[in-house]
Amino acid sequence: MSIKDRIGDLYNKSKDNVINPKIKLSYFKVFYFLFFLIIYISNQHSVEKKIRNINKLEKEVEELRTDYITLKNNFMFSRKETEVLKKAKDMGLENSNIPPEKIIIK
Repeated sequence: MSIKDRIGDLYNKSKDNVINPKIKLSYFKVFYFLFFLIIYISNQHSVEKKIRNINKLEKEVEELRTDYITLKNNFMFSRKETEVLKKAKDMGLENSNIPPEKIIIK
């Protein structure tokens, strides 16, 4: 056999294998499986990325909540009567010793 005959023989065998419906069907099964495997893997990566983003946002919310509580406590402390009197003395105001009077209109 010559090289041309061998190449022709291999070509005919490979052509027969590709055309064979059983082999063709198994190729489709493999491609079908690989397609869904790629979709599954990409879905898992996107879910993990979203979970990392959610964790990052939860930490940020916790920090902002802590800042809010701290500022709220500082504001509530500054509204106490003693703190207001200290600030009023700095401005030159004094606390009145005369109790307030009730005004009655008839």
